Amino acid sequence: MPGRSLSPQDMTTGHPPPDTTAPRVGALALFAVCLGFFMVLMDSSALNVALPAIRKDLAGSLAGLEWILNGYTITLAAFLLSGGAISDRWGARRVFEVSLLGFVVTSAACAVSPGLDFLVVARVLQGVTAGGLLPASLAVIAKMYPDPARRAKALTIWGGVSSLALVFGPVLGGVLTTAVGWRSVFLINVPIGLLAWWLTRVQVPASATREAALDPAGQTLVVAVVGCGIGALIEGGALGWDNAVTWVLLVITGCSAVAFIAVERRVKAPVLPLDLLVRPRFACGLAIGALFQFGAYGAQFALSLRLQNAWGLDALGAGLAFVPFATLWAFASFVLARAVTRTGPRPLLTGGALAAAAGACALLPLGEHLAWWVFFCGSGLLGLGAGLMGPSLPAVVLGALPADRSGLASGALNALRQVGGAVAIALFGVLLEGSPGPAGLRICLGVVAAGFLLAVVAVPAALSSRTAGRS
Repeated sequence: MPGRSLSPQDMTTGHPPPDTTAPRVGALALFAVCLGFFMVLMDSSALNVALPAIRKDLAGSLAGLEWILNGYTITLAAFLLSGGAISDRWGARRVFEVSLLGFVVTSAACAVSPGLDFLVVARVLQGVTAGGLLPASLAVIAKMYPDPARRAKALTIWGGVSSLALVFGPVLGGVLTTAVGWRSVFLINVPIGLLAWWLTRVQVPASATREAALDPAGQTLVVAVVGCGIGALIEGGALGWDNAVTWVLLVITGCSAVAFIAVERRVKAPVLPLDLLVRPRFACGLAIGALFQFGAYGAQFALSLRLQNAWGLDALGAGLAFVPFATLWAFASFVLARAVTRTGPRPLLTGGALAAAAGACALLPLGEHLAWWVFFCGSGLLGLGAGLMGPSLPAVVLGALPADRSGLASGALNALRQVGGAVAIALFGVLLEGSPGPAGLRICLGVVAAGFLLAVVAVPAALSSRTAGRS
């Protein structure tokens, strides 16, 4: 599930001159864009609490559940890298509309899935549509609000939507799964998506198009590297590391990575310029983003399964159990993280990562029986730390590159964050399957804490004094 992001135009430098000829848009136009964004994020967070019901109904394995989540995340991460270029080429509003309709159709397909394999395929296609919708929503806002001051306010609302989706997603998912069934978690997207599409058609002005080069070979190889690499983790845990399928996936991953490097060195408009990855500030910023998503969403995945499979809660109870986690995340994102404009991202990143690591450690005493005060305190502290880190990440990565490469930096950050979350789900699925009982959860939480502490170590490299000041 993606976190709060800022547009390149939200930086204090590099603003284009206001376009006084641009048409003024009303509040419904911004509402339409944010509604589509909210739908995608809510779908991801609501699905976590519906996984045990899906497994029971479709008689699936834990590896199958991981593919339901990661099939979506893999395609989303891969297509985020090219989403901005596609929006520029075909028009941001057009891409947003098409992606909305695609998300509605694929959500309906998920809801009527007769089996686990069909559901996984539908989720993969849903991830493709989300990969176009998320960057297009930012591009639409940038074009609707050419004035930097108005754009900053709009982006604050857009970024806060991720926190609201995190708060309402698990609760709504629990209510729908308990009262109606897990299929309703997908069906709810149909009316929401159609409303967002209609409002976009009648309220959002058309977006200009321009020539923007694409990198289909690089894009395809990104999908192969990410998909086969994470697939090897999932199948290695399910089938064994000496299984032929696992080894084939590993070989494809390695060959695709080598081919990707060769292609990106020669193509005129690479999906990810390799010269940027050797810049310490940029590379460390991406690493922090991946570690953030790895810890925050991996912990939510592991705890959600434990709440229902071992501690006997239904989907509604599991959703309500995450209210302190989500509420403190939203509070930190909306209120506390505003300090980034005054102090810079360093204290928020360091303090947030330390708080999240402490929250993961506080959850370690959880055993065969659920101690509510331990769960609420630990998960709340974990959410608070994640809420401090999330809004600070774009400033780090965007500040590491020149202003004319801000779009690429933003796409790379969001893609690496999705990869981090996918790796966590795959790895924690292996750990939970191999170590049933409290031991498996404790190993996962220990890995989460280690990941956040590693992010603390990477902060100084990602933030030189010059970068932190400019951000």
